[in-house]
Amino acid sequence: MQTWSRLLSFVLPYWRRLVWSLLFGAMAAAMWSAELALTFPITVMFGEHKTLANYVRHEIDDKSAQVHKHGERLNLLETQLAELPEDGTRERKKERLAKWNEIRREQGWQESNLRKVWWLSFIETRVLPKLPADSFHMFAVVFGLVLVVALIKGACSFTQDLIAGSVAELVVIDLRQALFRQTLKLDPQTVALNGTPQLMTDFTYTLQGLTYGLGELGGRIIREPLKAVACIGCMFYVNWQLTLLLLVFVPIAGWMFHIFGQRLRRAARRLIDGVGRMYKCLEETLINVKAVIVFDRAGFHRRQFHRRNREFYDQAMRFHRIDAASAAAVEFLAVFAVLAVLMPAAFLVLRNSTTIWGIKLATLPPTTPELFMFYALLAGVIDPVRKFSKFYTIIRQSGTLAEQIFRRMDQVSLIRVAEEPQMLPRLERSIEFRDVHFSYARKPDDKTTERGAVLNGLDLKINVGETIAVVGQNGSGKSTLTSLLPRFQDPDQGAVLFDDIDVKDVRLRDLRDQIAIVPQDTLLFDDTIAENIRYGNPSACDADLQDAARRARVLDFAEQKPLGLKTPVGEGGRQLSGGQRQRVALARAILRNPRLLILDEPTSAIDAESEVLIHAALKEFVRGRTTLIITHALTPALLEYVSRIVVLDRGKVIAVGTHSELQSNCPVYQQLWEVHPRVAAA
Repeated sequence: MQTWSRLLSFVLPYWRRLVWSLLFGAMAAAMWSAELALTFPITVMFGEHKTLANYVRHEIDDKSAQVHKHGERLNLLETQLAELPEDGTRERKKERLAKWNEIRREQGWQESNLRKVWWLSFIETRVLPKLPADSFHMFAVVFGLVLVVALIKGACSFTQDLIAGSVAELVVIDLRQALFRQTLKLDPQTVALNGTPQLMTDFTYTLQGLTYGLGELGGRIIREPLKAVACIGCMFYVNWQLTLLLLVFVPIAGWMFHIFGQRLRRAARRLIDGVGRMYKCLEETLINVKAVIVFDRAGFHRRQFHRRNREFYDQAMRFHRIDAASAAAVEFLAVFAVLAVLMPAAFLVLRNSTTIWGIKLATLPPTTPELFMFYALLAGVIDPVRKFSKFYTIIRQSGTLAEQIFRRMDQVSLIRVAEEPQMLPRLERSIEFRDVHFSYARKPDDKTTERGAVLNGLDLKINVGETIAVVGQNGSGKSTLTSLLPRFQDPDQGAVLFDDIDVKDVRLRDLRDQIAIVPQDTLLFDDTIAENIRYGNPSACDADLQDAARRARVLDFAEQKPLGLKTPVGEGGRQLSGGQRQRVALARAILRNPRLLILDEPTSAIDAESEVLIHAALKEFVRGRTTLIITHALTPALLEYVSRIVVLDRGKVIAVGTHSELQSNCPVYQQLWEVHPRVAAA
């Protein structure tokens, strides 16, 4: 219920459209019942009376006779009541009460017949003279009226579906924006735990399924019950006792919908998970397609994808089995309900009776045309109920999809923002890691072996203006150390300080405004070179952008292209080489003009020429700027502008110093350097 109330908050802004949708749905339902009610004059014309005029005259005579009969009965009862003494024994009082009850019943029947006589007389004098006297012509008029009613019903249904579809699309647009907004508020660790395939599943399959469900909910799922209600209203007018008998089956249908709905909900959840696993298989294969091709592992991935496809098929078939079983059960219940109501109605007509086993089921014996109209209206009720079994599946599935979206939107970032953050001035003195412990988070249902502590009591102080190279074995905590600075993660214990201010106590924007990062794997946006550089500072002028491109040596290759800096880089920057992408990323960082520059393996996957150019750009840019470089290539060019080298091992700082100092007194650094003169920290 909470899911639907939250979903309603996204729907309410479009309440005017919903009102119009409801109005057109009600009009379509009214036309549906009118279309079925028109079977009455058709059955009259093919019955014993042949024409409507004959039928109306016969009914007036019959009802007038009934009025006279009930009048005589009332006179007799009133005479008998007058003869009974008002004061008497208990038995006499019961007799008077019984007479009063009989009088009220007779009065009710007489009033009912009087109303029918009045309406029939009105039809005979005001309506029938305007209709054709010829039976066939009258038949054609009725059929023409059926066509007009059907046309109006179709137009109303079309308009309602169109309005409901627009509301569904607008609501899902709002949900998609809200989900995207919330996802961008999450920290990288939480996003990684969710997994890109599962996120893509929610943004595509889940939301698309919800769009369809909401469209149906605002259209046919509203219209079909209204059609049933309209027909039930007409049935109450024809015979309210038999109509009540039909309503006995409503609780049974509700119980069946509940049972099947619970199973459908669980099946829908498994179906969503199956789509996520299939997307994950696709993503892993396509991202690593070069490895798949070069190692000739296409067969393995085909089999893996086939398994995921089969798993999805099994989950989908489980969903369809439950859906089909619910439809079959509701179909059987509908047929049973029709027979349970139609059999007594047929008995009353064929036996010209108003009671069965002493139970009053009609005020007057029903006629054959009334029976046919009652059956048509009964079919008009059952048909929407049968359809609703399918719609109920859509409702339950939509609820599950909405629940999945809201569960995703309710995710809380592992990075908590201070309730009353303090201002973070411009970095002036130092950055300090003080007794920092850190372990990566896991999913609650992840039963795999823990990775353990990545940082274990790390202490490090960096003075403003220093250029620090961070080296160490794989898994020593190099990248984790630098990810704590922009608060991609927070320490489990200890603190990261900017000028003695804990970064947890400041606004994230104030902190990150002073930081720029050049990652190891540079992925650019599908835009021009200029716009990818401007991404670092959207408010920068063209002159500053040109200067950043020049300093990062981007102009060296951009000016050789016909469009210069306006050259599109393609998806992920694939139109550029690795070295060119890295220089664009560096230009983006230069344009930001940060107080702290973080470079994660900036030259690990580029050609020698690009490496020389990047080092030349960095040597100029890092002067007077605090810089952290995670590197595996301590080249002479890099050592020219590195102030100190920090050696990490098992999550701790084990040595800090210059290249020559560490070569003489740090065995771990010596081992790293001995592997290869250019590869000092793989």
